[in-house]
Amino acid sequence: MTRGTPESSTPDTTTESSQTAPAPAETDAPASDRLDPAFLRMAGVLLLALLMALLDETIVNVGVKTLSGEFGSPLATVQWVTAGYLLAVAVATPFAGWAVDRYGGRSMWIAAVSLFVVGSVLSGFARSIESLIVFRVVQGLGGGMIVPVVQSVLATTAGPARVAKAMALISLPLTLGPILGPILGGVLVDAVSWRWMFLINLPIGLVALLLALRTLPADQHAGRPEERLDVLGLALLSPGFAALVYGFTTAAHSGDASSPKVLVAFVAGVLLLVGYVVHALRTPAPLIDVRMFDKRGFTMAVITMFFVGAVANALLFLTPLYYQQSREFGALHAGLLLIPSGFLGAAGAITSGKTANKVTARLTSTAGMLITALGALAFSQIGSGTNTALLSVALGLTGYGIGLTAPGTMAFMYRAVGEASAPRATSALFIFNQIGGALGIAAIAIVLQERLGDGGGHPAGAYGGSYWVIIAFSVVAALAALVLPGSFRAEAPGEGPPAGEEKVPLPEATSA
Repeated sequence: MTRGTPESSTPDTTTESSQTAPAPAETDAPASDRLDPAFLRMAGVLLLALLMALLDETIVNVGVKTLSGEFGSPLATVQWVTAGYLLAVAVATPFAGWAVDRYGGRSMWIAAVSLFVVGSVLSGFARSIESLIVFRVVQGLGGGMIVPVVQSVLATTAGPARVAKAMALISLPLTLGPILGPILGGVLVDAVSWRWMFLINLPIGLVALLLALRTLPADQHAGRPEERLDVLGLALLSPGFAALVYGFTTAAHSGDASSPKVLVAFVAGVLLLVGYVVHALRTPAPLIDVRMFDKRGFTMAVITMFFVGAVANALLFLTPLYYQQSREFGALHAGLLLIPSGFLGAAGAITSGKTANKVTARLTSTAGMLITALGALAFSQIGSGTNTALLSVALGLTGYGIGLTAPGTMAFMYRAVGEASAPRATSALFIFNQIGGALGIAAIAIVLQERLGDGGGHPAGAYGGSYWVIIAFSVVAALAALVLPGSFRAEAPGEGPPAGEEKVPLPEATSA
């Protein structure tokens, strides 16, 4: 994969001809959108690691109380087992796009998974809460690279004709992982030991690495000395991203967005990110080229996924709280009630992939977020005795809507920027999605705390009213998807790019 900016993303034929096959757009042969067995085998290995990383973002949530008792540490300290992981993800993500360009997707996937597995084993054998937090940071550095690397490799290997279906595959672990994490964590903590929340990654990771040696294609353009790391950009972007995530996380835990810690984090994060934008506009090879936002398709796709992140994380935060605090269900019971959301989310992703040759993300993403808003609307009317079967249907609707939205939106983004910019565009998308997720949780936590007041109880109406925040986020995401350039009808092979976008050829789809 080669690096490029939106302004210069049309390849120079004198150099590209020696490196890549002609793009489908440059030939008369129509490209097939079929995912062949070789591609599916490769995708299966990549997604195994992706699911492993996504599970670990939430698997520890149910073990916080156990860890507090095991190490004799207050909950405020134990929370850093999760927060440290998320902050490490924030630091590693901006680096991932450049690393794929410089070293290749296969090499970076192997490096990221190896680091994740090492961090998992160290976490499983931790002897103090301090060492566990440090080892979770190591694990998070690997996990933070896995998601954007997998997205980038699948998108560029699939090519433009198959990218929508490739993104549908990615959406399966993206929807299932955060939901299955707490359930698996609860089972391991109760039946085995808290240490197996981390050690379970060792056999899975080793299997994934061994399979990768046989299924992942060799890197075509790795090791180019001109791909130098934008050190100043990394020093501005990663801490800025991490500061915003920390600010939102702290606001969620305290329920107070005006506390000094939160305000300092927000100010620091904004200043660092503004500094990065100024730097990126002045350097020829920034870590993430902000000029990509000149493309309306890319910008609207990022905004959509920002609010999708807010909606998905807010739902996963608020719904178990309602079940546990207002309905007094156990943690495992509450986790099991989330399963319809995960499986219908996967069904939505499959629907998006199957309809990609007929309709565009303007239709599927807009419809998906309106369906999500409808499901959240049902939760806004909950009481202390609302039928859980009806709530499961409503939660399933939210999952289906999110699953229907994500694949098409991500595929649209890749088509908007082209293969050359795909790795760094992936990092940008993931950064905004993560910030959106942190914002969603913080907004819900603050609104819920205000509605609960100081009464000490947990009335269902307070939780129901908080779902209006999720409804609002869903509607904004739907509006952003609605203004994606182009029509609602998918273009036939060989037709031009979405209206208002440049035609950027991608390499011909390759077989694994």
